Amino acid sequence: MYRVKSFRMLLAFVLVLSAAASITRCDEAIADVAGRTLEEWSSELKSPTPVVRRRAVLAIGAFGKNAVPVLTQALSHDDDVVRYWAASELGDLGGDAKPAVESLRKMLGEKSIGVRIAAAYALCRVGLVDEGLLKLLEGLKHKDRGVWNASADFLARIGPPAKDAVATLEAEGKRGDDHIADICNEALRRIRGVEPSLPSKTTNATQGDAASGKPNKKVTAASVFSKAFLDEDVSRFSKPNSDKKRPNILLISAEDISPNLGCYGDSYAITPRLDQLASEGMRFSRCFTHAGVCAISRSGLITGMYPVSIGSQHMRSQIVLPPHVKAFPEYLRAAGYWTTNRSKTDYNFPPPKAAWDENSPQSRDWRGRRAGQPFFSVINLVTTHESQIRGKFVETLHDPAKAQLPPYIPDTPVTRRDWARYADLLTTLDQQVATILDQLAADGLAEETIVCFWGDHGQGLPRGKRWLYDSGTRTPLIIRWPGKLAAGSVCDDLVCFLDFAPTMLKLAEVEVPSHLHGRVLPPIENVIASDKSSSSPLPSREFIFGHRDRMDETYDLIRSARDTRFKYIRNYAPRRPYSQNITYMNQMPSMREMRRLNVEGQLSGAVVQFFRETKPVEELFDTEADPHEIVNLADRPEHAATLNRMRAALERWQEEVDDSGLIPEPLLGTPLMRR
Repeated sequence: MYRVKSFRMLLAFVLVLSAAASITRCDEAIADVAGRTLEEWSSELKSPTPVVRRRAVLAIGAFGKNAVPVLTQALSHDDDVVRYWAASELGDLGGDAKPAVESLRKMLGEKSIGVRIAAAYALCRVGLVDEGLLKLLEGLKHKDRGVWNASADFLARIGPPAKDAVATLEAEGKRGDDHIADICNEALRRIRGVEPSLPSKTTNATQGDAASGKPNKKVTAASVFSKAFLDEDVSRFSKPNSDKKRPNILLISAEDISPNLGCYGDSYAITPRLDQLASEGMRFSRCFTHAGVCAISRSGLITGMYPVSIGSQHMRSQIVLPPHVKAFPEYLRAAGYWTTNRSKTDYNFPPPKAAWDENSPQSRDWRGRRAGQPFFSVINLVTTHESQIRGKFVETLHDPAKAQLPPYIPDTPVTRRDWARYADLLTTLDQQVATILDQLAADGLAEETIVCFWGDHGQGLPRGKRWLYDSGTRTPLIIRWPGKLAAGSVCDDLVCFLDFAPTMLKLAEVEVPSHLHGRVLPPIENVIASDKSSSSPLPSREFIFGHRDRMDETYDLIRSARDTRFKYIRNYAPRRPYSQNITYMNQMPSMREMRRLNVEGQLSGAVVQFFRETKPVEELFDTEADPHEIVNLADRPEHAATLNRMRAALERWQEEVDDSGLIPEPLLGTPLMRR
């Protein structure tokens, strides 16, 4: 009996390794990918628009063996990005890419290190490890962090044949940088053929200081960052557009929470003060972030621009912002507001000194301002962060037996305990919000202050945080504006985090820069228009968009479009499974439980989808009939019109924002590529 069970566990373990490490070829007989034939996608390689041709080469790779001639020809394209992706896609096809060997060999002499390592990866994957591995090791020692990240990722995808890279990876992993250690360990795991790692000894893994949002010490920016922020003339924003008294604004943010509050209909929740806040103001039922993780989400919110348009889409990167892009509190401060931030920034770029009068865990908030000065204060509450769910505790306030588990999480005592702990943290958060609101009232400011409560992305549990499903991107948003927004009202419009910047500037009577991607929240715009005797309400937004790129040590490339009912997801890396390893994520007991049950072959139903070897190229969900986004409708003829409409909207958006996520990280820093 024991031997039979051991054999089953071994077999299941082998299957898990296959799902996590193998590069699976797509169906060679496939007629089209995302609505176009191979010939149609090939013609788009000639497009003058960079996003179009870069998107095309990734789609071509999904045709499998039949794409080899087109990809081989693309190796001589005049766009470095197309050449890189063509080589990478050929590498993913393994032995089928042998006809491209001579072209790949020529690429080893390319000027671009990024293109060279992509060609080296492909040569290793077709069996010429001796020719490719040295170039990859060269990339692993490169000073550019993007090149380093990609080289380590390529080594991980090669797996056991890259055994000669072990010593270099071990040495690199001892640098002391959490991110470097994790990505080296992932490559070593795949090369050695061992199971996905459980918690590392690293206390904070790749998240930097998750609570404060401080970057890892090794990537702290040089003085060039602050200079870039301080040099721009913002004098045109120094005066408001009218002489009337401007409102105070208080933003209270929470970490890693979905709308699991009583006011959103969650019967398991104990959140009386937030429920009261909603009864005093407006609750937004369809508020979404553009990315399901903190730094990327906050990067877009604070700048009012999609991270893929400014290059800040990769988790734990540190970028220099384009000269015209500012954190919106800079404009508020220039216009005379007292601006403060408490506890966290975490923008994927250093917090601009010009944005805040006070920026620290000890910020005095509004109490540091001069008499009569309007204030803009941000208070970040970290209580509900993913790391706190897995923290040490004895028992839960909420009964785990009554936890309302979604179908994509297995029903076990471990997962129920995590869910109960999450609910407990929401109750603690509610008490902290009460303290802040009580202080505001005690200072006599409640009636003249606009209060916004929001979560930075979805719940920090499996298939929530980091993902583009509603569980990772839908967040609570409550705004109380006494005398302006009707008490207990609800806004069902699609709103997103890009709307925060223009909304806050409009409220402060500050000119809204034309380059921002969001718009003023419709209820706010309508109140302002009403005050000005204008009766032209904003039309409803049709779509909001999202993106997932590198998460810590793991690459992916996913985009999404959502209307009020349907969610469309485009997987540009379908050979990468959902269940890729992320060390920090694996410290969650629920995630460990899922991996254990998968190894033992005990998963069933919707949970199994997470461990499939590949992802579909397209996903389409009816969020009204299927709120947990389990049933993929992309291949159903009756939904073809919706699929086409959503796909077209996503592609238009990518071109409008010049989606830099289609540029591989080793090339992203090149000025020519950052157009």
